[in-house]
Amino acid sequence: MFALYLIMLVLVLLKPVEAFAPELAGLRIAMVLSLLVFALALGSAMRTGEMAIRGRHVLVLSGLTASVVMSQVAQGWLGGASQAFTDFMPSVLLFLTTVMVVTTMSRLKATCTLIVLCMVALSIAGIAAYHWGFMVQDLVIREGSSSAVDHLAVYDGTLAPAHDRTGTSLWRIRSWGFLSDPNDLAQMIVVALTVMFGARMDGQGVRNLLRIWLPAAILVYALWLTRSRGGMLGLGVVLAYAMLQRTGPVRAGIVASLFALAAIATGATGGRGYSADEASAGGRIDAWSEGLTMLGHNPVFGVGYGNFTQHHAYTAHNSFVLAFSELGLVGYMFWLALLVLAFRELAVARRMSEPESDEARWARLLQFSLVGFLVCAVFLSRSFVPTLYLLLGLCYACWHCAVKASLARDWEAPIEDGAPGPTLLAEAPVRWVGLTVAALPASILVLYAVVRLQHMGGG
Repeated sequence: MFALYLIMLVLVLLKPVEAFAPELAGLRIAMVLSLLVFALALGSAMRTGEMAIRGRHVLVLSGLTASVVMSQVAQGWLGGASQAFTDFMPSVLLFLTTVMVVTTMSRLKATCTLIVLCMVALSIAGIAAYHWGFMVQDLVIREGSSSAVDHLAVYDGTLAPAHDRTGTSLWRIRSWGFLSDPNDLAQMIVVALTVMFGARMDGQGVRNLLRIWLPAAILVYALWLTRSRGGMLGLGVVLAYAMLQRTGPVRAGIVASLFALAAIATGATGGRGYSADEASAGGRIDAWSEGLTMLGHNPVFGVGYGNFTQHHAYTAHNSFVLAFSELGLVGYMFWLALLVLAFRELAVARRMSEPESDEARWARLLQFSLVGFLVCAVFLSRSFVPTLYLLLGLCYACWHCAVKASLARDWEAPIEDGAPGPTLLAEAPVRWVGLTVAALPASILVLYAVVRLQHMGGG
């Protein structure tokens, strides 16, 4: 079952059928295998009683799925409700399969290793397309000069993009499937860059060079070639966050500043800035403003799943805005709850684990991955994509493994009279409801403040 799960992830991430055998796309091989693995995982979970989620996770995921459907029902379109449910199901199935299959640390490590290998393979393909024209029409897009901002065109293959010295076009690498946008590819590269350090071994310089630093160099260069501002910002925030936890705010600030200077000096964003006065960035904030307006007009169930572009020319360019504008406050609360639960449970996993244990290390790395993913998501409409739910499933799996390890230690330790038993010690409640309730208005107010500041500045 686990081997089939890994094969399914390869099909989901690498999209080999779409890349090399598009004539077989109609067979829906990945979907058929996903359903098979889900059925096997469900049977195994029912037989053993072990999965990496509890009742609160099922409640929140069910509420989110129901909100996706109700957002269309509230618009008076029952056919749209069925379509919304069908569109969201791949993400739900990937999440449920992950939490039912990845129930041990060895499986968690293997899954994260596979994700890293897939992203390295996609990065090498993108680098080859940029420098030597490998499948260049699939793996490179061209963004026009300042006179044609945001105009994207498939590269025509007349020369390798690396050989273009005109300076009139911005070349960006990408992949297939839901990683066909350079920003999505950058987002997953940030995730891979964080979890890959779980393979680092103390005192093993040569092995670390081959297993960590060489693949990291490939991923960083591919990230640079995506020219994704969100991706570079996500990586910078992860580095600063990691340094903040290890050395304090001063060194974290220094690292963040040096990273920003390096990104600017090397032209990592293709000459585009982060200011709201820059056309693309300003357009994103305009989309956020429209999303807030949609929420004001449809506060309960939103404008409907997948309906943002029916009310605005472009997508939201922000996962938080997309969630509350399309699903309303009800759906947004459930969506936020999934994120809050992941952060809270990883924090609990770190506290309950031995400081140098695998559980503590992977809880820390997955925290970094989730931070990087969400920083990128501030600039991307990726509220419902499979990659987010794969990452959330791995976060819950890590918490589950930490609970099992803590439970095993508690059974071995003597228990004083009147003290709670091992199960109560290991399954201490995770406080998440209050934090979710607080995060809901706070996140909306922050976005509202950003929009107001831009408008006050004449943007």
